[in-house]
Amino acid sequence: MKNLDRLLVSGSTANAVTDLVIPALLLRAPETTWSELVHIYVPHAPTVAFSGRDLRSPGIAAATEIARAAGFETVVRSPGGRMVAYDSGAVVIDHLDRTTGIRHAGSATFAANAESHVKVLRGLGDIDARVGEVDGEYCPGEYSVNVAGTVKVIGSAQRVTATGSLFSTVVQVVISDRVRAVITDVSEALGYDLRQSSVAGLADYGPALTAGQVAAAFEADYRSRLDLTDGKLPAEVVAHASTVTPGVKPFHVDDWTRANPVPGV
Repeated sequence: MKNLDRLLVSGSTANAVTDLVIPALLLRAPETTWSELVHIYVPHAPTVAFSGRDLRSPGIAAATEIARAAGFETVVRSPGGRMVAYDSGAVVIDHLDRTTGIRHAGSATFAANAESHVKVLRGLGDIDARVGEVDGEYCPGEYSVNVAGTVKVIGSAQRVTATGSLFSTVVQVVISDRVRAVITDVSEALGYDLRQSSVAGLADYGPALTAGQVAAAFEADYRSRLDLTDGKLPAEVVAHASTVTPGVKPFHVDDWTRANPVPGV
C-alpha cells in the first residue's frame, strides 16, 4: 500500500449542514489521498445534531419544532449517540481513519480518545477533567469527559463503515443561554432524563477560555500525537457538500450522502 497523507484541517466551512455532511462524504469515498484526516473547527451556526436513535422517539417532531423556533439548524448526524446542541462556543473534532475497520469500534477507541482529551483539558489550566458519565447528563456515555465528576463538557460518537471510521467529538467551551435552553427543552420533548445542572462549558471553570483557544490546543495535540501535516479539505467534497438544501424536517446526513456521492470520487 502506498504512503498516504495524514492531515490536520482547521476551520469551519461557515455552514452547519455542510460541516456535518463533509465527514460522511469523506468516509464513503472509495479512494482518497489520505489515510487519516482530523478536522477541527469552531461552528458558526447554532445546531441541534440528532442521531438515528432520536428519530425513533415519538417526540422527534416536537423536538425539531423547538430547535427551529430557537434558531437552531436541525441535522441527523452520521455518528450515533443522542442529541447534542452547540453553537460558536463549542469545538467540533471529526477524526477520520481509513486504516481502521469494524474491529476498532467500541469501548477501546472511546477510552483512548477520552484519555487524550482529558490531558488536553488539564493542560489548559486548573480544570479537574475526568473520564466518565455524570448523573443526568445529555447524550449519556461511559466515556464522556466531565469536570469534577459533576458536569459534562465533552461527548463523542462513532460511525464505522467498510471504508473506515469517523470519531466525532463536541467540546463545550462557552455554553450560551440558548444552548442550555435548547438542550433542556429538546431533551424533554424526546423523553430523555436530564439534570440541567450537568450542562456546562469549560469557561464555567476557566472564564478566560475561548473556543478558539481550545481549538488551537486540540490542534496542537492531534498534530503532535498523530504526526499530522496541516492540509485542506478536498475542494470537490466541500463544493458538493455545499449543494445541500435542508428542508423542514431534520436533514439526514447519511440518507443524502448515500444518494449523492461526490461525482468522480
